[in-house]
Amino acid sequence: MMFMDQTLEEFIKNVNSKELPGGGSISALTALLGVGIGNMSFYLTEDKKSFKALDDETQQEIRSHVDRLTEIIEELKEKMVEDTKSFDSVLQAYKLPKETDEEKAYRKKMIADGYIIATESPMSSARIMMEAMELVKQIAKYIDKYAITDLLASAYLLHSSMKSVMLNAKINMKQLGDSKKVADEITALEYKSEVLLREIEEVSYKKIGEV
Repeated sequence: MMFMDQTLEEFIKNVNSKELPGGGSISALTALLGVGIGNMSFYLTEDKKSFKALDDETQQEIRSHVDRLTEIIEELKEKMVEDTKSFDSVLQAYKLPKETDEEKAYRKKMIADGYIIATESPMSSARIMMEAMELVKQIAKYIDKYAITDLLASAYLLHSSMKSVMLNAKINMKQLGDSKKVADEITALEYKSEVLLREIEEVSYKKIGEV
């Protein structure tokens, strides 16, 4: 059953079991919820005098960021499903016959190819989450002080989701022949996410202090 066709109770029951979804799918879910609540902070802001006082170009720029964040929600829905399938190729490869030298060589290649997919899938999710964090940072200073806690919650959810989903990449990349490129990208994403979070916190807590 596709996750989006399940009731919330069914989904929670599956999470609390040996069944799928696993950590990658849950990370995509928490990230898209984070994006959603970030957008909500904008929807609570757009009718305020402070927002309406902004020039048209600035308003349009902010709305374009929110539109992109809405697109990201749909992309993360797809990543929820993709994550459950990304490791299937590895599992299927391990089931291949290994009686002859040709079979062994083919099996080895398919296992390696499977781990490439199983590593790239969570990295792809992490890149999407990073883009979302960057957009949240862009709109943070315009959010009404009474909605800023929702925006900050968005940043925290995206930050933790990104760190969580990259755990899958960290474990799977160990099976790659050369994992340096992936390791370097993980390090860069982790660093950038920390910087963005601190910047969003700075803006948010300043507004919270004004309440």
